[in-house]
Amino acid sequence: MPLPPQVSPSEWILNVTEPDDEGDASDHHHGLIDAPFDGTSFPHELVYDSPVMKTLVRRARHVAALDFPVLIQGESGTGKDVLARMIHHASARQNHPFICVNCGAIPENLVEAELFGHEKGAFTGAVLARNGYIAEADKGTLFLDEIGELPLSTQVKLLRVIQEREVIAVGSVHPRKVDFRILAATNRDLLQEVSRGRFRNDLFHRLAVAVFTIPPLRERQEDLAALIQVFVSMINRDMLVHTGYKKRKLTDNARTLLLHHGWPGNIRELYNTLLRAILWSENNVVKSKDIQEAMFGIHIVPPATILGREFGRDFKLTDLLTQVADHYFEKALRESGGNKSLATRLLGLPNATTFSNWKRKYPWKKT
Repeated sequence: MPLPPQVSPSEWILNVTEPDDEGDASDHHHGLIDAPFDGTSFPHELVYDSPVMKTLVRRARHVAALDFPVLIQGESGTGKDVLARMIHHASARQNHPFICVNCGAIPENLVEAELFGHEKGAFTGAVLARNGYIAEADKGTLFLDEIGELPLSTQVKLLRVIQEREVIAVGSVHPRKVDFRILAATNRDLLQEVSRGRFRNDLFHRLAVAVFTIPPLRERQEDLAALIQVFVSMINRDMLVHTGYKKRKLTDNARTLLLHHGWPGNIRELYNTLLRAILWSENNVVKSKDIQEAMFGIHIVPPATILGREFGRDFKLTDLLTQVADHYFEKALRESGGNKSLATRLLGLPNATTFSNWKRKYPWKKT
């Protein structure tokens, strides 16, 4: 079965406020336009319900109207490119080009030709003259994703372009005037990179006029439930083009497993996990085992393993409680250096007698 189409770069912004049980996100679009799909990347949506993201988006919309540089920081998969596009579409430049450049994806020997353009014959393989990304962004917005990957020599020239508002193509001596707004994003700590000599201090301060830091998904639990709801609804909608497909629903255990996952890959990992789980699920129900398989067995925190168990012939609550007690008794004694009194305090138990009673109630194989 082919994968469902996914959102194109002209994204739409969602503010989910009241997720429903059926996973229908249609009530939460708030009049914003649903974009066409092109199947090139994970959904370009900013779905949020947490106070920190509401504040961030409100400030981003305010900054969008001001033609200053913007630096967006955050881990991979948090939606830095989505925020950049939102700023562009909310700005006076919205009807002009939005040029997105992944600085980490360009070979070092071609970075300057790609950014600044080149003349015919400027280097081997340059059979035609070409405008660079900066010239293509004229009157619009240039978004440099993963700007921390740029070589220092290129950073110097980029700084000059930003300051002088003109670009000189590789192999040329004639400057060309350009009018663009620059947005940049990074998953690195650029101040630390500056201290290590890997990023220019002057370029950092030129870019860091307005700075936004998108928190990782693990730090905004309120958004996770909303994202799960919206993504399941989106995938269901897009999969309906396939004959015989039935809308999927998550079991409570599957949802619990998702809510307890650490999501080191952030929103991108969440979407792809849900997509895989739905593709692999049988009938119209996505169970916790489908989620576990879709996660490839990585980064699942212990509570999710316990809470994600399905009822069945082999299910025994006492076995699960024993596993939990076994884990924490061992951890407490290990961290206390074998001191039972300290271990008792670490476990939050009132006294050593209670400690012993717990061990009798849930036999602990480690002692």
